Amino acid sequence: MTLPQSRMLAELTTANRPGQLDLLDHIVGLFAVSPAVTHLLVRGSLAYGTSDRLSDVDLVVGVQPSRFSAYAAVLDAVVRVELGAILPGWPDRIVPAMGGLGSVHLLEHQGHLQQLDLYLAPADRIPAIAGLARGVLVYSNSDAAPEQPNPAVEAFVRDRLAVAPSCHELLVEALVLASMLRKRLARRQRMMAYAEYHMLVTAVRSLIRTALQPSRAAYGWYHLDTEIGASSLGRACLDDLATLMDAPSVPTRETLARALEVVITVAHRVAPDTMDDLRLDLDAYLHHMT
Repeated sequence: MTLPQSRMLAELTTANRPGQLDLLDHIVGLFAVSPAVTHLLVRGSLAYGTSDRLSDVDLVVGVQPSRFSAYAAVLDAVVRVELGAILPGWPDRIVPAMGGLGSVHLLEHQGHLQQLDLYLAPADRIPAIAGLARGVLVYSNSDAAPEQPNPAVEAFVRDRLAVAPSCHELLVEALVLASMLRKRLARRQRMMAYAEYHMLVTAVRSLIRTALQPSRAAYGWYHLDTEIGASSLGRACLDDLATLMDAPSVPTRETLARALEVVITVAHRVAPDTMDDLRLDLDAYLHHMT
């Protein structure tokens, strides 16, 4: 017997419901139980109704100003334990400055790797962020007593952003960017792929310089060849970096896979302790990237 058309459509809708929506429901339920959380605001394609199966979950988390620094300190642990993140979060320094802190997390969900973009903001900033990001408010804690802006939050955010990234953070940044690039290639977003590949190469350069010459890490590309190239280890790393630089500026799936191999080779050379710390995380990550 043929199913009624309405039932067929309902079943098709359920079968094709993006997994990110189920993940979003779970994340909202997790964050909403905290008395520190005042608002949850969805941004990006999920908010605009243009999402597909590759879309990120992009969420702004409003927090009472008096609890902001304490909540920021435990956020990564909460995401790893409760949401199954396979890597530490990448402190996102390229997200627009909106008075808070951004981070990018890779989660295992329904057998796939999903990207969660979080932006932690003091509650008093939420109205401005909602207007700027055209976000959709999905949770508001009506029991939370309004708090005045806290100057300590601004100082805390400024201090966090001023800290130079560690080898650990730079490796995670490169791995996250490789995952983002895979999505860009699947969508044929050439311009975004170009930008993010340049960021990946820059992250590898920063990893080399931070590991081998931390006192001059801020010098970037300046005198990189003469200073890093003064040792055999440095020359090997510069050869690896040149491999990335000589590849197409808009990668293919094949050249991206090769770039990821180079990232891991460089990390083994210059940051073996970091690689050991992330060994199990890296195994899970590579399982999803191959």
